[in-house]
Amino acid sequence: MTMLYEIHSHAQIQDLQARPDELGHSNERMDVKLVSLESVRIARESYALLCPLIMESRMWFCPELEILSEVASLSLEIQKLEHDVLPQLTVQEAKLETGALEALLLMKNSAVGLLHMRKCFKEALGVWLCEDYVVSAKFKKLSKMLKDIAVPLLQERECNIVWLQERVPLLLQLITDVLETPVHFCDSGESSDESSDE
Repeated sequence: MTMLYEIHSHAQIQDLQARPDELGHSNERMDVKLVSLESVRIARESYALLCPLIMESRMWFCPELEILSEVASLSLEIQKLEHDVLPQLTVQEAKLETGALEALLLMKNSAVGLLHMRKCFKEALGVWLCEDYVVSAKFKKLSKMLKDIAVPLLQERECNIVWLQERVPLLLQLITDVLETPVHFCDSGESSDESSDE
């Protein structure tokens, strides 16, 4: 006998974790289907809860777990920017000092990293998604903004700190938008293999 448990929210993953035996964790096959999550932000926590449940049981299966892992990695990278990197760019008063330059270098590295993780995310789906797929498109937009801000300042350190600080709020707004974007784990029939990664 096979049971099907569809997940449309983080709360359902919490419910699954709270009562695995009741749902057949010990002796029945369980197909866990990830349909959606509330946001990219919650993906890290969702993966941390769901992965052990699937890995510790020989009877539970979740084809979307790899995709969730990629989204969780992207979420972690973006939240590092939000909490660790961008605050360093808002405290510099007169010039690009050491802390700000280090933050810009991290931003540049994140831009490259996000593009790579975005590619892994798309490959994990087993298809090449249309470019208008909302999560993937927003990751690409964020990566471009990070690069467009960081690279000029790293190449020309005499650039005005005001120029940078005028752009930080826009960057923060985009980061928040990306993190709050709902995640839909679409079937292959909902996507296309005609788009390119660039």
